[in-house]
Amino acid sequence: MRGKIKTYNSEDFRQEYFNNDSELNRLFEKSIADFFCLRIEDLISGVLKPIAPSREESHTLIFVTYSSYKTEIDFKEYEIRTNQILTIQAGAVFSVDEIIGNVRGYVCHFHPNILIGLFGNRSLISEFEFLNTGNYPVIDLKESARIAVVNLFERMVSEFKAEGHPNSSIIHSYLYALLTELKILYGKEYFSSQSASYRLLSKLRMLAHQKVKENLKVADFASMMNVSPNHLNKAVKSITSKRASEIIEEIKLIEIKYLLYQSNLSISEISYQMGYLDPSYFTRFFKKREKISPTDFRKMIEKS
Repeated sequence: MRGKIKTYNSEDFRQEYFNNDSELNRLFEKSIADFFCLRIEDLISGVLKPIAPSREESHTLIFVTYSSYKTEIDFKEYEIRTNQILTIQAGAVFSVDEIIGNVRGYVCHFHPNILIGLFGNRSLISEFEFLNTGNYPVIDLKESARIAVVNLFERMVSEFKAEGHPNSSIIHSYLYALLTELKILYGKEYFSSQSASYRLLSKLRMLAHQKVKENLKVADFASMMNVSPNHLNKAVKSITSKRASEIIEEIKLIEIKYLLYQSNLSISEISYQMGYLDPSYFTRFFKKREKISPTDFRKMIEKS
């Protein structure tokens, strides 16, 4: 019988699955919150045990440059081979039955918030479709792109491992360049073969981004898509294990965080922009999902 699936933040996951190696601890204490980029070889010696089915709040990209290893994403097994990149999307259930052995490559781990920070913008989440839960998690790296991708990983590793504090501007720029390369590589081939449920999910995400400030409900989106709310909910849940309302809320939260990061608007002004006439309701909406108020979230940004 499977145990309960835990959802980890980055620090809790490291505490659970990595030993108290002083060098790794030094690297993990770097000042960019919820980000690291290291070679697989740097991490293997610190792994304590196989990974039980888990969820993380961050995305992880694993690029294998030598050998292969097996993992499960949403309970489906994948073997990641040389010149393939695995995308473990934030919120996906993943596990590894055996500690990785003689494998080389790179691991890049980052929270979705990094995409809407100083060097991001609100369109990035929808732009990088492969980061959305439910999409095919393996990207084949074409030889023509290999050198560029290796170079981007190497630059992030070098910047992250350098003495002192990493330059967040450089890290963000390299990460954006890497994700853009992967977007091109991911291409359209996976989308054409997806199910009707996947196409409904993809359309819901697109419409939710377009209408993010209109405070629409599931029934409104279902009407635009010419399906019943019940059918839309079933389709979304079959792909993501989430309700359609949760997908809509996640996209609204992305926009709210963007405004808290990038604008000088007051909390009340952001509330009105997002279609909430009652700022106290808006604050409760945000705090229920983020466990912190919009005001405290903004203070946290200013301190980071």
